[in-house]
Amino acid sequence: MTQLDADQTQNRLKVIQQSVPHACSIPGGLCIGTKIYIHGMVPKDASEFSIALQRGADVEFADLHLHLLAKLGRSPVVVRNSRQGGTWGVEEQLAGTFPFPAFPRTFLLVITAYVDSYEIEVNGSSNFSLKVRDGLPISSITHLAIQTELSVRAIHIPVENMPRNLRLSMGGGLKVGDFFSIKGQPTEDAKSFTINWQSGPAKFDDVLFQLNPKLREGRVVRNSRLDDEMGKEESSADDNLKPGTLFHLIVGVGSLGFETRLDGKEWISFPHRHDASAAKTLFMEGDMQPSDISIDLAQLNPSGILNGTNIKSRGVRLQHICPEMPLNSRVTGGFEKGCLFLLSGKVNIHPSKMQLTVQCEEGSEDSDVALRYLVQWEEDGSPKITLNSREEDTWGQEVKSKIDEGFYPGLAFDLLIARTEDGFRCFLNGLEHALFPYRLEDLKPNHVTLCGDIEVQRLLLL
Repeated sequence: MTQLDADQTQNRLKVIQQSVPHACSIPGGLCIGTKIYIHGMVPKDASEFSIALQRGADVEFADLHLHLLAKLGRSPVVVRNSRQGGTWGVEEQLAGTFPFPAFPRTFLLVITAYVDSYEIEVNGSSNFSLKVRDGLPISSITHLAIQTELSVRAIHIPVENMPRNLRLSMGGGLKVGDFFSIKGQPTEDAKSFTINWQSGPAKFDDVLFQLNPKLREGRVVRNSRLDDEMGKEESSADDNLKPGTLFHLIVGVGSLGFETRLDGKEWISFPHRHDASAAKTLFMEGDMQPSDISIDLAQLNPSGILNGTNIKSRGVRLQHICPEMPLNSRVTGGFEKGCLFLLSGKVNIHPSKMQLTVQCEEGSEDSDVALRYLVQWEEDGSPKITLNSREEDTWGQEVKSKIDEGFYPGLAFDLLIARTEDGFRCFLNGLEHALFPYRLEDLKPNHVTLCGDIEVQRLLLL
């Protein structure tokens, strides 16, 4: 099992489903003893990819303290190098067998920083020790950069002392389904703090959503800023955030605006005033000590696997952020050909089963079912997946699906289902594992039901 257990560290930055190329900020800079975890997969037709520890966010011109280039093909190799002042150093080819597994297997890469070396580990083995080069000290490293053909499942950076002022890149801009989890604690003498979703790292860049709790005034202010002009302030009385008290904030990007939950309860919302895709930086400052930050970017086409298929963009038909279970929802316009369904969540520690149905009526026992996606867990925690349909009270022939990774107890998952000309194509954590034919005469099932031993973070149908 190579999936990183996201709960093993309390203080951390975690970025999920990050698109590449991308430069990820390391909060507070790289420290001696820090471990960086990258959970990813090499796409089937990839020719190369690179991973770098660098100073600054500029991928083209930054000093590269450690640059690992994986050259794929018949004789794959990994080459180490560095770049300082625009000049490349001497290439070193890493000895031994190529450490990264071929598609569709995933890998967990761990980079550990020491005073005079980097230790590299892939899937618990393939250890390499690489010397720090002269003039490129570990203390100057501020970013992790990933280039070209790599599918990144998650980046996990434990941070011993998370800075209070942060600017974290979100890559290509916000979209519906993106999800943020922020744990922190207002300082004992807290007056206010600010969290912005904004266009860039500068203090006065455009802000698509500003969340500004004013603790001493007992209110929460929301606003936006465009071309240095603040918008109309929205404010409400609120004393849920208290000095010295831990909180857990969840923010989801919906089709109409930003939705939030505070400590497990629905909190406030803020309508979109401008195009949310302009927001590329998460900005924090003020009287709040963050401890755990997760940026979860909705992946609707992992590794380009749906390229060339008839997937249409017809707007959001169904969306939920942290819904209660069980769930029974009507799909506006139906789950027709060209639609995409994304379910993100976490499996319970001791799961028994999870059932998702795409059906033609609201929850009745005799409804026609276009797809029943059923996961049942054995006593040892191994999942068994079966797919089926029901028409006129009769179940069809059951289809079994085998997976190598995913749906493990206690761990997160992403289930993507695309309705194509061939039927329902099912992807778990970016890997296709089932194709289920469409068997019904009714072309537009219009309800989705979900129940079972999972915690749902995001449910989205486009």
